[in-house]
Amino acid sequence: MARKVALNEVETRFVNLLDDFSRRLNPPVECRIAGGWVRDKLLSLPSHDLDIALSIPSGHAFAVEFVDYLKTKDITTGSVGKVAANPEQSKHLETGTTRILGLECDFVGLRSETYADSRIPQVKPGTPLEDASRRDLTINALFYNVSTREVEDFTERGLSDLENKIACTPLPPRQTFQDDPLRILRCIRFASRFNLKIEDHVMEAIKEEDVKSAIATKVSKERIGIEVNKMLQHDPFRAMSLINDLGLHPHVFTCDVNPPRQDAIASAQILLNLSQRFYVDEILWLATAATPFNDLVVKRKGKDVPAASIVISEGLKLSTDTKNSVTNLFEAVKIVNPDATVRSEIGTWMQNPCVKPWQRSLTWSAVMEIVLRWTGQWDDNAEEVAKKYEEFRGRIEELGLPDAIDKPLLLNGTELQKLLSISPSPLLQTIRQALNIWQLDHPQGTKEECEVWLKEMWEGQGRAEWEKNSQPKKIVKGEKRKR
Repeated sequence: MARKVALNEVETRFVNLLDDFSRRLNPPVECRIAGGWVRDKLLSLPSHDLDIALSIPSGHAFAVEFVDYLKTKDITTGSVGKVAANPEQSKHLETGTTRILGLECDFVGLRSETYADSRIPQVKPGTPLEDASRRDLTINALFYNVSTREVEDFTERGLSDLENKIACTPLPPRQTFQDDPLRILRCIRFASRFNLKIEDHVMEAIKEEDVKSAIATKVSKERIGIEVNKMLQHDPFRAMSLINDLGLHPHVFTCDVNPPRQDAIASAQILLNLSQRFYVDEILWLATAATPFNDLVVKRKGKDVPAASIVISEGLKLSTDTKNSVTNLFEAVKIVNPDATVRSEIGTWMQNPCVKPWQRSLTWSAVMEIVLRWTGQWDDNAEEVAKKYEEFRGRIEELGLPDAIDKPLLLNGTELQKLLSISPSPLLQTIRQALNIWQLDHPQGTKEECEVWLKEMWEGQGRAEWEKNSQPKKIVKGEKRKR
């Protein structure tokens, strides 16, 4: 692979300015763009985040002076932020961050790292080789020398590994992963993103129990969640397959309970088979990882909480919206009836908050039905279920329900109170639910027809039924305590 990369107009201007400034310093400072940007440029991929490795310790001091220099050229930049190497390090190793010509730039001194019991290293200034060796993979250890305009490969295999699609660590893999177990997840992420073959000795190192178990003990849940999220953005099935093959699922997707994990890869295999025919997104891939926890609960503040939600919220520290989206999928499965033909039955299922978006819930319902009899390969049973849900989707669309479920009711609350001479109460909500069903079953119904139906129901048997349904449920003595 070539040692030169083609810069665009903005990158060329940035490199020229950086080179000119660094040469003016006394003594001159060697500047190298490191890691992901170099890899992406060699792969002809867009990249706007630049890590500039310097031959001096303080990236922050350098960035401040560089920004002052750019001001003399009438170039507007962002303010310079400051990031410490870690809370215990001295200020001379601080990183400087800023935005220049639309590029996100981090300036940091070349460094070496040593680890004790934590994944937070002791950092000191280092050589380019030491800096390259501390990185997760050889393909991420390449440098672009701003002065020579050439790619430097201090590990002596980064370029060949990138060309041959190989994932390998710069140092012996056991050392690399023990120093920082997060690198295991990064290895999986890059292998799935760039379709890399993880070298056998790297795979074997990851499989060692003390190596993989360190993910849960040395890496923060937030960092695990970030890596998992990034895995889902490129080739999620490959990522989930690697997690399964390496025996990592119990160490990545953690909870108070530890069920058998085979349903995770099974549901991922099914989702992959459905992906060309059904709606699929990142939430669904995340749900495959949570499948082993389906129907399990754990105690939180004395209450039963779905274990799947704990995996997402506590095990990965992902957002509340993400947790709810995954948890809702398992709830939506419990109320779906793919054989339904009545318009209001299908429509009210689609309107249920735990079902939205209905396309996602429909896909997941198919997955969960197939997984019950999954043999490891797509068979007649799986195809029969898939066709059933395709027909269900077709029925939904033929009935015009995707648009109908979001239409406002023909009568609002004020109009209902006036028509039936009632005051605001739980009864009003029960009537609105009945009106919603009528409206779904009468897509061409007019407001006037709706009023006639409501009056007839109110003056007939409907009123008693509605009043009964609007009454609060009585709690049997002792029931509240059991809950």
